[in-house]
Amino acid sequence: MTETGSLPRRFGVLDGWRGICAMLVALHHFSANGAIAALPLIRNAWLFVDFFFVLSGFVITHAYSRKLQSGREVGAFTLRRFARLWPLHVAVLGAFVALELVRYAMTGQGFTGERAPLALLANLFLIQSLGLYNMLTWNTPSWSISTEFYTYLVFAAACMLTAKQSLRVILQSLLAAAGVAVLILFSRYGMRETFGWGFFRCLFGFFAGSLTYEIWRRGWFARCAGSIAEIAVVATALAFLIFVPGHRAWEYFAVPVFALLVLVFAHESGLFSQVLRLRVISALGRWSYSIYMIHMLVLALIFSALDSAGTAWTVKLLDGAEEIVLGTRFDADAMLLTYLAIVIALAAFTWRFIEVPGQRILGGLKHDRLLPAIVRRKECV
Repeated sequence: MTETGSLPRRFGVLDGWRGICAMLVALHHFSANGAIAALPLIRNAWLFVDFFFVLSGFVITHAYSRKLQSGREVGAFTLRRFARLWPLHVAVLGAFVALELVRYAMTGQGFTGERAPLALLANLFLIQSLGLYNMLTWNTPSWSISTEFYTYLVFAAACMLTAKQSLRVILQSLLAAAGVAVLILFSRYGMRETFGWGFFRCLFGFFAGSLTYEIWRRGWFARCAGSIAEIAVVATALAFLIFVPGHRAWEYFAVPVFALLVLVFAHESGLFSQVLRLRVISALGRWSYSIYMIHMLVLALIFSALDSAGTAWTVKLLDGAEEIVLGTRFDADAMLLTYLAIVIALAAFTWRFIEVPGQRILGGLKHDRLLPAIVRRKECV
């Protein structure tokens, strides 16, 4: 498929993938002693953050690459992306602050370490994961939006500097290469980077997604789309996620694997695509950002409730990673599924009452006061 007219099309199938991957990330962080959490796909689902980066680069390039040619357009773009990320982020941050206040009132302890007051200020400005701290702070998944927001600014600058599309593709390639080069040369954690060199992990994935869009737009692999291609790329991604994590050098290939997945499913022409258009999966796509941003809050609330109820749970090391022990394996799986149901239900609520209104409110700012008002109720990307 190609874009129609001058309006950006919405990639509904890719939205479906976004929702599924957000759920898998949420499941990954509930590392309990059940059979579900022990599945290799769940254990390694942290890599789906890189899928989000690749997908973001793809859809943002599709929607904006030919529009960001002036300071006014860049200002409008910046406001729109800020309005997309910040309202829910600050709402969840406020909920964590409330929890910390309760903890301080009950125990006299709090607002230290990962929940220090200065880290709260950094989170408000989305700079918490730009190398300022040696740990994740407050709502830990928000490290990725900290890096992604500033990657948006790099993207906008790249578009302004390169009027010719050929030059833009070269610059996108250089930025993707720079991202992975910094990770290889300077990071101790490689593709597991978050609070330190995480910006370069985002840069790598985002601009790989930009390049993927340029390939899709030219239709070079359009004939390779369809059910067989979708089955093959899903099998490849599953095999990669099951067998590769743990081999640090190979983890860098997650970005090209996800780029291939996005390239194939952007054509929306196979049987898998038909499934991903189902209403329930489309809804998960709409709620995906909320699922991603609130799941650690739900975890914090669940374990606070368990403590208050006197329910025993412990943490032990399993293969070098922490595992939460919650009774039997059946108990752990039941708790995990309950947690996922709560996350999805709360995500539907926060999407409707925080995300959408937040975008409308920030988008209501007048251009003669701050930036152009371009955020609409229905987000295109």
